[in-house]
Amino acid sequence: MAKKSDIPTHHYDEAIHYIKHPDETSHLSLDPKMPFVLAKFELMQDIAQANYPHRHNCYQVLYISEGEGTHTIDFVPYPVAAPTLFFLSKEQVHYWQLSKPLKGYILLIPEEFLGFPSSKVVRTHDFSVFNYVGDSPHLPLDKEHFTMINGLFEAIADEFYRDKDRSLSVLRAYLHILLTKLHRLYMIEHPSECSAILSPLVRQFKQLVSEHFTQEHSVQDYASRIGVSTSHLKDTVKAVTGSAPGTMIREKLILEAKRSLVHSDATVAEIGYSLNFEDASYFGRFFKRETGISPIAFRQQYQQKHPTIASNR
Repeated sequence: MAKKSDIPTHHYDEAIHYIKHPDETSHLSLDPKMPFVLAKFELMQDIAQANYPHRHNCYQVLYISEGEGTHTIDFVPYPVAAPTLFFLSKEQVHYWQLSKPLKGYILLIPEEFLGFPSSKVVRTHDFSVFNYVGDSPHLPLDKEHFTMINGLFEAIADEFYRDKDRSLSVLRAYLHILLTKLHRLYMIEHPSECSAILSPLVRQFKQLVSEHFTQEHSVQDYASRIGVSTSHLKDTVKAVTGSAPGTMIREKLILEAKRSLVHSDATVAEIGYSLNFEDASYFGRFFKRETGISPIAFRQQYQQKHPTIASNR
């Protein structure tokens, strides 16, 4: 088997090549300034329902109106029971195991449009539906909410597929409305996460960790970036989330290490170096301390439990 040192990544810029008009006659001709890309599951190639672990370099809203099976996101399997939505942050690893093909919409959103650059001090909570460590990326829809969300997606699709007079302003407005509505539904379904989302400091800390965890491992690093004292950051994050910020950083490191261990052929040393551990042996001790098992044992254990997924790498 050829060595596969990294997890396959599907790039936002390449998505246009897989998108067709509803009549399937041709690829769309899109403005490169488009704030997002919309596609239908049933009109895309199998890449939209890939059964091998992969990641994306953008954010996604997956609206499923039909389909059955399992959607595994970062080692957690979720049942596909339509109608339902999934929210994926960039770099999350996921794959599908389907007994019935998917129908619905895929919304691909680049990070720039969501307004997540590190220079921003206050981040809007309207985009909190996207998953960070500890949050749920799954939102089932009841009949009432299905009608509302389905209508919004249909309206976006109607504007999106207008080749000659498509309006970017209208599409941006529709997207903000959709994400705001989804945020409200998400809070109903996951009320315990409301306090963390409504805290600007905690939202900023979580986002910075997702952006910089491979290079910065200490709470002090993030406190400096935000412009608060380390003790204030520790106290606030602990009070709001119940978890220490150092724990959250370590959880992110361990998650990325697990992704690489089971979805790539990278050595333990290579994975450690990619996460800014200069000493491979220290990385091994860190992993075992946090998980109770060595990196090699974790890889072997996962491959034994999931031989089909391991063979698809």
